[in-house]
Amino acid sequence: MTIDPHNLPLGHIITAIGGLGTAAFGLLDAAKPVFPWINHIGFGGIRGTVAALTPDEPNAKQPVNALPQKNITKSLLANWVNGTDLASQKAIAKSLVKLHLSAGNAHDLAVATNVDPQLLTQVAESIVSGTALTQPQSDAYARFDLIVTAMLDEAYQHADQAYRNWTRGLAAVIAVLLAFAGGWILVGSWQNFWLNPEMFQAILVGLLATPLAPIAKDLSSALSMAVNTMQLVKK
Repeated sequence: MTIDPHNLPLGHIITAIGGLGTAAFGLLDAAKPVFPWINHIGFGGIRGTVAALTPDEPNAKQPVNALPQKNITKSLLANWVNGTDLASQKAIAKSLVKLHLSAGNAHDLAVATNVDPQLLTQVAESIVSGTALTQPQSDAYARFDLIVTAMLDEAYQHADQAYRNWTRGLAAVIAVLLAFAGGWILVGSWQNFWLNPEMFQAILVGLLATPLAPIAKDLSSALSMAVNTMQLVKK
């Protein structure tokens, strides 16, 4: 049994292909508990940046009133996996990095952020003692804040892009497999399906499914409006 796409309205074909893409994304989302690594995609870059911004003290002593580096990473990973708003994730990460600052790790942190090590060490000491910052210290701390913000923003933006690209790619693979299986079922015979036009048509449909999924409804409506407009013009 075959279905001639020429007998179907183009809008229906686009909607159907978009529906396949939506189903592929749904299956990918349902697979996350079974394959938890999907949720971790992109987080490696964030982990590396945060590790550079939360160096250990030389004596391995943890800064006072701060989480250890491994706990910071776990906290940020939990927010990443649960899909917390990206701006909130960056704000939380910056707060945890600044809390981790201490006189013991200020030199390494200053090197990582390209600020004056001596001034940043003085800033850390003043924060612990509750002493007001001098103007040079305040300026150094402001520069440190801006650089940390920029580094975290870059890490999170790259991570988010990597996650979206990978999930789209995985959804495309699922869509191709679904379309392949559907085409095979319609043809009813492996010999009549393999390397025949129906097989390549199924692969093409699977490849188009994920890009069309977010816009299928709007595109179908736009095409319908365009057809109606051209019919009115011809009258």
